[in-house]
Amino acid sequence: MVCGPLSFVSAQGTETAEALANINFTADVRVFTVMAALNAAGFDYETSGRDMSGVRQLVRREIKKIDPDLLERLQSFYSSHNPTMDDADQQVAYTSLALLLSGPPEFEVTIQETELPEDVQQVLGFEKLVKEFYETASIGSLWQSQQPTYEAELISYQTVVKDLIAQTLDYFRIPPRVVLDRQIILIPDLLNAKTIVNVRNLDLVYYVVVGPTDEAAENHHQIQHEYLHFLIDPLIEKFGMALIEHGDLLDLAHAQPRLKPQFQNKFFLLVAESLIESVLLRLHDSENSDRELVRLFRQGLIFAPYFSRELKRYEQETELISFPSYVETLLKSIENPLIEEDAKLIAALESEIKGLQQQELETQQRAIDEVTQRNRLNSRLNEAAVLLSKKEFQPAQKTLQEILLDDPDNGNAYFYLAQVASQTEQFKQAVEYYTRAGNTPGIDTWIQAWSLLRIGNYHAFQGQTEEARTFFGRVLGLEGDLRGAREEAQESLEHLR
Repeated sequence: MVCGPLSFVSAQGTETAEALANINFTADVRVFTVMAALNAAGFDYETSGRDMSGVRQLVRREIKKIDPDLLERLQSFYSSHNPTMDDADQQVAYTSLALLLSGPPEFEVTIQETELPEDVQQVLGFEKLVKEFYETASIGSLWQSQQPTYEAELISYQTVVKDLIAQTLDYFRIPPRVVLDRQIILIPDLLNAKTIVNVRNLDLVYYVVVGPTDEAAENHHQIQHEYLHFLIDPLIEKFGMALIEHGDLLDLAHAQPRLKPQFQNKFFLLVAESLIESVLLRLHDSENSDRELVRLFRQGLIFAPYFSRELKRYEQETELISFPSYVETLLKSIENPLIEEDAKLIAALESEIKGLQQQELETQQRAIDEVTQRNRLNSRLNEAAVLLSKKEFQPAQKTLQEILLDDPDNGNAYFYLAQVASQTEQFKQAVEYYTRAGNTPGIDTWIQAWSLLRIGNYHAFQGQTEEARTFFGRVLGLEGDLRGAREEAQESLEHLR
C-alpha cells in the first residue's frame, strides 16, 4: 500500500514545513515499483559525474533475479516506446505514469486515457508489466526493506523545505497559512538519477518527485520553483483576465529560439513562469542577472524583464504591500509596447554579453597559448641542459638560439648560452650572456646570483679587482636560496683581499 504522509518536528521544537504550508512528505510504493521495473527494463541514466545511489544499486542487483521472460518483455517495451526520446525525458513520462496509478497490487490507471498527459499516453501499457513485476518479483518485501532509507531521505528535506518556504513567505509579506483546496506532495525517488527533480500538477495537487542527492540543499531551487507555482498559480487565475487583451504577445514568445514545448500556446503559463523565474532571480541575487534575463527571454518567458523591474519597485514599497495584492497591479500594468521595447533591450543586452563572452574566450585562449608556449620552451630548455651536460655545445647553442627567436627575453636561455660560451672559452661573450640573464625581469634569484658571480670571476681573472669586488658584493646582497653562490662569492672576496 502507499505509505501515508510522514510528519516530523525538529529537535529545536520549531515549526515543521507542514505547519507553514500544505506540504506532505510521502514515501510512495507506486513510484518505487515503477522505477524498479524501469531499471529492470534498461533505464541506466545517471547524472554526469555522479554514482548511482546505494538503494538503486541494491535494487538493480535484486531485480536481475526476476523471471527472464518478464525481464525480456520489460526491456522490449522500454526500447520500443519513444526510442527517439533520451533517458532524461523518458524518466519524466514513467514517473508521471506512477503518480496516475492506483496502489498495489492492481496498479491501474486512475483517470480516463483521453485525459492522460501526452508523454504518459506514449508509455501506456507499462502499468500491466508493473503489476506482473510487483506480484512475481517480491517487490512488496523489497519495498519494506528500503522504507527506512526513504524515510531518512524525507527527514533530510525537512530543514531545506522549511527554510525555502519561510524565505518565500517573507518575500511575499504574508503569514504561513494552510489552504484547503491545494497541496504539495514531496516524494523521494532513490531509483532515479541523482539531483533529478520531476514536477507534475494533477488537478490541485503539486507533486515534487526528487531523485537521490548527496545533499538535499542541491534541490532547493527546483523545490522553491514548484512552491512558487503553488502560490502564484491562483493569483494568475484570479487576476489574469487583465492579460487577455495582450494575447497577441504569444507571437513574440513563439519567435524565441529556445521556447520550451510545454509553453507553446500556453499564454497564462508563460506569464506564471516569467513571474516565478523573476522572483527566484530577486530572491537569490544572481550576479549574472542580465545574462539570466536574456536566457529566460530567449526561452519564451518574455515577461521576465518587465516583472524583474517591477519586483524591484515592490521591494522598495514603503507601505509594505503584500505580494498577492501587488500582483493585481503588476498584471494590469502590462502593456504591449513595454514588452516589445524589452525585446529590443534584450537584443542589445545579448549583443553586449556576446561581445564580453568573446573577450573572455580570447583572454582564456591567450592564457592557454601562453601556458602551452611556456611549457614548450621549458621542454626545449631541458633539451639544451641535457646537451650541455653531455658537452654537446654546438647543438645546445643552436637549441638555445631557437628559443630566443620565440622568446627574446628568456633569461634561462641566456644563462645556458653563457655556460656554452664559457665552456668553449669565449669568455667575453659569456659575460654578455650572463649580463643579459642577470638583468632579465623576473629571473630566478639563484640564476641572477650565479650570473653576477661569474661576471665577477671574469673581472678578477682580468685583474679588475674593484669591478670584481662590486659583483661579488651584489651577490652577497641577494636574499633567498642562491644554491651555493653566496658562499662562493664570500670565498672569492677573501681571495681578493
